[in-house]
Amino acid sequence: MLSKRSLRERFVIEFAVFMTAILIFAIIILSVYFSTNLMNNIKEKMHQDIEYIVTTQPSPLDFEQNINNLFLKKVSPYKILILNNNKHKNNTHNVIAYSENGQEYYKLTKHYPSTQYSLQIQRNITSERQLIANMYYIIIGMIVIGFIFIIFFATILSQKLLHPLEELTSRFTNMNESMLEPLSIKDIPSEFAKLGESINFLITKIKTFINYRKELYIGTAHELKTPLAVMRLKNQITLMKYKKQDKIRETLQQNIDSIDTLNAMIHNILEYGRAEGAQFQKPERINLIRLMATKSEEYELLAQSKNRNFLYHFNVPHFIINLQPLLFMQIFQNFIQNALRFTPEGGLVSLQTRMDIDHFIIEIIDEGPGIDLDKDLFAPFQRSQDSTGAGLGLFLAQNAAESMGITINLKNREKESGCIASIHFPLNRFLLKD
Repeated sequence: MLSKRSLRERFVIEFAVFMTAILIFAIIILSVYFSTNLMNNIKEKMHQDIEYIVTTQPSPLDFEQNINNLFLKKVSPYKILILNNNKHKNNTHNVIAYSENGQEYYKLTKHYPSTQYSLQIQRNITSERQLIANMYYIIIGMIVIGFIFIIFFATILSQKLLHPLEELTSRFTNMNESMLEPLSIKDIPSEFAKLGESINFLITKIKTFINYRKELYIGTAHELKTPLAVMRLKNQITLMKYKKQDKIRETLQQNIDSIDTLNAMIHNILEYGRAEGAQFQKPERINLIRLMATKSEEYELLAQSKNRNFLYHFNVPHFIINLQPLLFMQIFQNFIQNALRFTPEGGLVSLQTRMDIDHFIIEIIDEGPGIDLDKDLFAPFQRSQDSTGAGLGLFLAQNAAESMGITINLKNREKESGCIASIHFPLNRFLLKD
């Protein structure tokens, strides 16, 4: 169906049909004019010639004797007859067309004044008819050749007309969704400059909206943290005064725990706002192995403070890519902290890397209870039963992963208790950009 064809195909088809219709119309008009004019000229010449013969040869009987005159026989295109009006009653002053033995003729009859005789001239028009027929064959060939030429020309023209639009589409498609930079429209034709300006205006509005939303998150979170801090401090002071009253202490402790939960949620909202800002951070060329090794030294100390063990081993010596470090650290840090939180004391958290045909893979393995596969842990405010967080950490990690074009995954270990959190970098995306 036409509606399912591309814009270029529709343009080529419609342009070809339109131009072919004009070509056919023009050729038909010219051919009809030519053929009609040719035959009318023959008829007019016959009228002139018969009038001349009748005028110059007033006696039909004398003229009949000169019909086979050598000059007339060599030069005249006519067959000339003298007719008796008593035998030929259907004389006419109009040229009549007829066929005989596969040949086509025109005949014209004129009456001799004051006699019973008429003069008739006949002309063979087979060659003219054949000329007109050949002309129509040539016209059909011209139409076919013209149609092919029009298709070719329409294809070239459509490519030139649609190239700026395709260029804009390509630039817009290849734009990093995390780096909304205005399109360059310097080399775009003036007819498409307005479209480029509109796209750039839309990009600016999107960036402004995201920045305003980020500022709203951060501002709201900061405003909430102050009264919560005051509430927590007053609850702690009150708790110190009522050391011996268990019910009051229990209530106050519950209030403090609720405030801590709210603080955790506000902290995650702050992180979300910062993460949106980090999406517009320009990618940096970094050695990912070196970055993880540096951070792993800090996590090793953190694990020791919590009576856990932390080991890291990198099978790949280096992996240099263009990456937004803040977004990556949001994922990496979340996985490491969750692994340390859910691993029991004395347990082991390990970090390792490997590669397959299509991906560079980072794995964080813990010895915790594992995850509930029936829950979507990447949904906002979704957390495990034993978690004390707000449930936004994995949600933010997922957003960061989508912004960078990588994949994260959580699964339970097969033979032992624990979870494996993995980060997959598609090689065709990252290595081709380096």
